[in-house]
Amino acid sequence: MSWTTLTGAGGIVMQDGKLLMIRQRRSYGVHWELPSGYYEPGESYEQATAREVLEETGIEVDIGELVCTMVWEREHDRRRNLLAYFLATPVDQTQVPRAQSEEGIEEATFIDPSELHIAEIHPLNEAILERWWKPRRTGFHVHADVSVHPDGTQSYVFRR
Repeated sequence: MSWTTLTGAGGIVMQDGKLLMIRQRRSYGVHWELPSGYYEPGESYEQATAREVLEETGIEVDIGELVCTMVWEREHDRRRNLLAYFLATPVDQTQVPRAQSEEGIEEATFIDPSELHIAEIHPLNEAILERWWKPRRTGFHVHADVSVHPDGTQSYVFRR
């Protein structure tokens, strides 16, 4: 069986020293995540980032530099996901985030991720924040192997 590759993008949206994050319910739990999703045919990664941030949070953004790329792979269904994460800034600094509830997003807000317990942040996003939040480093790559267990939980092995 061959691998299926899906591509997408996500936003690292800053405002007043806080990061725009969504709290999303998935089959394996609820975690804080960066707004992201798959690109639509004909979109650039930057356009996909802006669209996904707007859809998931209601915040219109200007896209900045590429922060990182991420690949995560699931052997059990031979699925590979390639995402690009871009720095972004809100067009309207007074706009309040709103959660896209029909997609399982329970909350969208600007938050200092260092105030969250590590278990509250999705492991794939934690890997990005670990490399970016304090040092503001860019140009890195995250690669993870994801295992899905019979009970629906997932585990992650990050390649260095």
